Amino acid sequence: MRESNLWVRAGQVKIRTAEGIAPGFDLGFDERIPQATQEELRRFVDWVEGNFPVPVTLWVDFAYKHSLLSRRFRPVGYLFYWVDFSTWPVFENPKHIPMVRLPVRTEKYTMEEVLTSFVEAITSYFAWICNEMVDGFEPDPEDVEEVLQAYRKFRGFC
Repeated sequence: MRESNLWVRAGQVKIRTAEGIAPGFDLGFDERIPQATQEELRRFVDWVEGNFPVPVTLWVDFAYKHSLLSRRFRPVGYLFYWVDFSTWPVFENPKHIPMVRLPVRTEKYTMEEVLTSFVEAITSYFAWICNEMVDGFEPDPEDVEEVLQAYRKFRGFC
């Protein structure tokens, strides 16, 4: 991957965390999401955790919905909630763990489209880790595509 990719740059940031804040993902699935879809999303999370540092817990809520609504009431493929670091790069407040809500309805969207939204959401998390998150942040499409290509290669889809 390019050195400018946000996922690569985030790996170079040294975030110090308070005791009790675990690295990695914490996942929650709506029970209506098919088991095969849940397994593919877990496989992707395992790949991310094995290849990229996730220093502050990222809570991911997979919702059984076609889309979510932004603050401007527009349908979106994910929502990322964060609180700015009060003492960047030290993360001390477990109440401020970032969260992603991701709609998952594979009857309407392909797994590839769901993964694309998930990669965009994780890219927002990495922007937060790099202290670059602002309202209106848009992930770089090249960063997203590079990550998807790397995962496809890992899974043998290329």
